Amino acid sequence: MCVGKSCCEFCANSTNNNSYEKIPINHIKGFSAKKFVENLLKNGSEIYCDDSVPSFNNQNDLPPFYDENMYKRGQAFFHKHIFSICFGNFLGLLADLSIQSSLSLLILTGMSGSDYKAYKRYISTMLHMLIWYEDDFRPGSKLWISIRDVRNKHNTASKRAKLVIKYRINQKDMIMAQWGFMGLVVARSEYLGIHEPDEYSWKCFIHLWRVIGYILGVTDEFNICRESVQETREICDEIGKNVIRPEIAKRHIRHWEMCTYLVNGLNVLNPFLELHSSIFYLEAALNTNFYLSDKNENYRKLDAVAKRRLRIMIFFIEKMRYQWMRICLNYLQMISLWLVKRFPIAGYFKFGIAKSHFNIMGKHE
Repeated sequence: MCVGKSCCEFCANSTNNNSYEKIPINHIKGFSAKKFVENLLKNGSEIYCDDSVPSFNNQNDLPPFYDENMYKRGQAFFHKHIFSICFGNFLGLLADLSIQSSLSLLILTGMSGSDYKAYKRYISTMLHMLIWYEDDFRPGSKLWISIRDVRNKHNTASKRAKLVIKYRINQKDMIMAQWGFMGLVVARSEYLGIHEPDEYSWKCFIHLWRVIGYILGVTDEFNICRESVQETREICDEIGKNVIRPEIAKRHIRHWEMCTYLVNGLNVLNPFLELHSSIFYLEAALNTNFYLSDKNENYRKLDAVAKRRLRIMIFFIEKMRYQWMRICLNYLQMISLWLVKRFPIAGYFKFGIAKSHFNIMGKHE
């Protein structure tokens, strides 16, 4: 039984229209998304992504494939779909927290072990991301400084992990983080309310994340953002279905604990966020199945509040096929982001005025 008419329409349209389902997987001669991901999981976890390896030190400038016009077109794509991409980033964060190596690193940093720490960490991440989507990519620019700051923080975290838990941030860890920012957006676009037929716009959005990944230390061998939109989509689909989905299904206690902090922290940006309905939506998107049944154990476990928010979520995502709805939600998202940057009033009430403002650049604590 569906949750309502909107859900039925959404299921039908998403199933029929998703571009990754129109073209058979691995249709490109000589390319296999499954083999790509297998190589990532096997060899990517053995290649570090810090200053202990030459590739990290050599990738300290714009890559040879950087195209300024494509990068700016990728930025424009974000602003056209700002609500959907931010929603996809939120779900991507929930997904990333299911990966045990990433979770261990997060716990080690001590930066997400409470509502406030999660607020500070993820709002900082979001503000960095906004700079990447808004500024010019040139030496000395705010974007340039932001990227180098994040790169240095990753390097510091890797060194600390080596000392404490004998572990270094590796290529696989970086790819899982990259997937969190763009994987769902590319592989499950219509489940986020993105109805974008222009293939070149997708290519430019992927190019943007290919460039960012490169400068943060991701090598070409493992970078999931490729020149081919379809190859990128297949890789993101493979990671979502066969890497992320099984981990979420395990329902690790630490995963849920950190997700709780994440949602409670980001409520200052969007009070509508609720953990159980969000996890259910994420799993349903990865399964490409929104036909909700009373026989579905996970759906049955949702309380009335979570079910109501799930229905509302599906309603708005389904209506984003219409331009007026996309524009309205985009404006709401932009207002929320402006408030968080300039006047985080919800944070004032929850954490206090002094704690609600902080500098995103500088020392990694």
